[in-house]
Amino acid sequence: MQYSAIPLFKTHYSLGKSVLTLAPEGSSAEDEPSSVFDIAKELKLDSVTLVEDSMSGFLEAYKSSEKQNLQLQYGFRVTICNNIENKTAESRAKEYKLIIFAKNTKGYSDLIKISTIACVEGFYYYPRIDMSSLKKLWSDNLILAAPFYDSFVYQNNFTYSICVPEFSFCDPIFFIENNNLPMDRLLEKKVLSYASDKYEVYNTQSIYYENKEDFLSYLTFRCISKRTTLNKPNLEHCSSNEFCAEAFREKYGK
Repeated sequence: MQYSAIPLFKTHYSLGKSVLTLAPEGSSAEDEPSSVFDIAKELKLDSVTLVEDSMSGFLEAYKSSEKQNLQLQYGFRVTICNNIENKTAESRAKEYKLIIFAKNTKGYSDLIKISTIACVEGFYYYPRIDMSSLKKLWSDNLILAAPFYDSFVYQNNFTYSICVPEFSFCDPIFFIENNNLPMDRLLEKKVLSYASDKYEVYNTQSIYYENKEDFLSYLTFRCISKRTTLNKPNLEHCSSNEFCAEAFREKYGK
């Protein structure tokens, strides 16, 4: 089936961010969390794109996609900082996110090296890497992508941060989304203005749960992970139930 956007799945391997799993298609019971690969079958996808906050889920994702004869596109979402040695509050205020995708087997090896640096040398509450280190490890087997909600474009326009990325070593791609959040249209304009004729821009949809009715379960899970409550969740971008496969099918199916 053809869709006019790319579904970006996130699973329980990104701790506290999703209620989806990487179980093989057809192996999950009805009372268990939904599997990305069951959803992929329902949506009749030819490939599965994962955006995870760690590399720990890659092996399971690879095995499940191979069984289903699906192409796997695995992306590591990582925090970019000015200097991995600077672990101060001032430094954290200038951080933003980027996604690094592996094109092939060699790209996976390069991605492991990058994640190791981020998780060991740059770790400060979460994995971090600076552009200088990323540039040294970069290869043509990787793709750099800017997520919609927490890239430098978002940080520079919706927070007090001043993030200055440096893309001399690659041509990044940019993602835009529409999840009926108040900021979506304005942020989309900012992304398109920055990318202009320089970089490619793709319509995407982040998917953290299967159906809109699962939103309360997802929100409860997020609150437990963040040690907050449903009355006062204090979670960014959680005022919409559109981050799901059902919304993706409705908006982008043809």
